[in-house]
Amino acid sequence: MVLVPVLLTLGVLGGAAFTSKVANHIGYGLPRERGLPYRIHYNGRDYRSHLTCAGAQWCEDEKTPEERVKPYCTPRAGLGLSEGAGDARLMKVDDVFILFGSSRPLFTVGIVPPEETATRVVVEASDDCYLTYDLVGGP
Repeated sequence: MVLVPVLLTLGVLGGAAFTSKVANHIGYGLPRERGLPYRIHYNGRDYRSHLTCAGAQWCEDEKTPEERVKPYCTPRAGLGLSEGAGDARLMKVDDVFILFGSSRPLFTVGIVPPEETATRVVVEASDDCYLTYDLVGGP
């Protein structure tokens, strides 16, 4: 008799993990196209993107007209980086966890010293598809 409520509770919690609301709150991605969360955590700070929200409808509803016409992601060439030109290149610093999927690499633009805070990070959503996340709050 105790086993049924325990299994039911685990099932509900497991199902909740696949909802956009939980993924966005905790900061992990869902295993689907455009499944990256709107908020990610890196190096003790939160970063926000206005172009993604793990498929949550509230995010689409809150977009400004300018944000609605922006493409979901930017190709590497559109990031304004010069390959091999000093600090203007992507440096992998972490990964964004994807629930039951491959993690996505998280980059800073150039080398950011440990005593400094990156104001923008970049996540590779898929091949040649990058999303930028801006620092929440001040440096």
